[in-house]
Amino acid sequence: LEANSMTSYVHGMDLPAWRTAVECDWRVLEVCPDELRSEKEVMLAAVKQNGQAITYAPEELRGDREIALAAVQENQEAITWVSEELKEDGSFVLEASGSNLRVLEGCSEKHRSDRDLIKKAILQNWNALKCATADLRQDPELCLLAVKQHWKALLYCSEELWSDRSFMSDAVKARWQSFQFVTPNLADDQEIALDAVRQDPKAMEFMGEGLRGNAVFMLAAAKLQTQCLGYVSESLHKEHSFWLSVIKHIDEGWRLAFRDHGPASLGGDKDIMLEAVKKNVDVLQYGTEAIRGDPDILREAIRLNWKAARYAVKLSLPAISAAVAQDWRAISAYLDLHPDWTLEVVGKLATINPHIVRDARLSGHEDVILVAVQTDGKVLRYATDKLRNDNGIVYAAVAQTWRALEFASLRLRGDHQLVGMALKQEGMALQHAHPTLRAERAVVIEAMKRNIVSFQFAAKSIHDDTKFWEIALRRFSTAWIKWMRHGRGFPSPGF
Repeated sequence: LEANSMTSYVHGMDLPAWRTAVECDWRVLEVCPDELRSEKEVMLAAVKQNGQAITYAPEELRGDREIALAAVQENQEAITWVSEELKEDGSFVLEASGSNLRVLEGCSEKHRSDRDLIKKAILQNWNALKCATADLRQDPELCLLAVKQHWKALLYCSEELWSDRSFMSDAVKARWQSFQFVTPNLADDQEIALDAVRQDPKAMEFMGEGLRGNAVFMLAAAKLQTQCLGYVSESLHKEHSFWLSVIKHIDEGWRLAFRDHGPASLGGDKDIMLEAVKKNVDVLQYGTEAIRGDPDILREAIRLNWKAARYAVKLSLPAISAAVAQDWRAISAYLDLHPDWTLEVVGKLATINPHIVRDARLSGHEDVILVAVQTDGKVLRYATDKLRNDNGIVYAAVAQTWRALEFASLRLRGDHQLVGMALKQEGMALQHAHPTLRAERAVVIEAMKRNIVSFQFAAKSIHDDTKFWEIALRRFSTAWIKWMRHGRGFPSPGF
């Protein structure tokens, strides 16, 4: 009864209802009216659900390009049910394989041996090469076209090409991973190997002992990619001569050899260290104690850069003298190594570079400060407050240069004799004198004798001192100008 009811229902459906049913489930095509299977829109909707639906289409619709293309894109097996005319149409096969490569796998040998079709297919998808016939997979141009997209395309190339130097050279230039496919006859080809390394140092993982143990090749590779040094063979790694060439010919080669990749034994090689310090004296930190105390190495290193003294385990007077001559900070290394230093040595160093007293261990040492200020009085500024108040030291500093007066204690800047000594050198020293002295007419007059411009540092009280102006006007021919500006209590017009 139920079967009869369903049959009655099905035969009672109109065409719009059938169309709706097919849109919901393509399998309705099996029982729908024949005229519905002839409708293009109905069949197109069905094959988009499942390419197998094309089996219900009449012959003319199996040859419809739009329907056939939709069918094979959904189900590659549908290629067997499209019209014979479309099966023979290379452009149809190419278009269909663009979205479903398995269409090309299942098509006839005629298409898989069509060079132009396969070339166009490869441009769409490099995997198309695996669908080509054996003779096309020996074609260097087609294979290279695929390799340029992905190195794995070499898996589909004829193995004969793997031993072809010209082809493999181009393949490696396109994709460095291609080097893993080279045959033994090309495995030690330095030119091809360098093309791979130039792109990525990981290419070294595909190279054998013949290349990784070759000093010339490894140096060339390291110039392109310094990470290649991590792949040197065990035997080459031990060769100091190789690392010497790395230091000489590669920027930062000293760091690569001593810190990153070279053997620890380099730290005890004097000849290599002498070459390395020419590149950067910081390399000394990787030397053995004997190397860091070697006078020849230290002499050369310090000559190039005083910072080498920081790595020394002992410093001779000539060595530390050369260092402090470049920078006072070198004294720190000497004092660290020689806590029992003598005045004789440090005194000599203070005459070479008085700024060594900027080290806290020397700034409070009376004898060292005295030697330093006798060479450059301005270093008085680095002395402790106690020593800047010491008559002997401050007098020695000011005797060397009037500018040292600026750093004397307030007490000594009020010392008439000391200030007088400074003013005899330069009237501008008045600016550093104690305020009480800058208010004394005799002191100001003395300063102006050396440099009349020094008047600007006189105390304000001097401006109202009539006696001062009488002396100044008699003593200095241009003093009236200053009187016009300052002596009357207000500036005159034009001043």
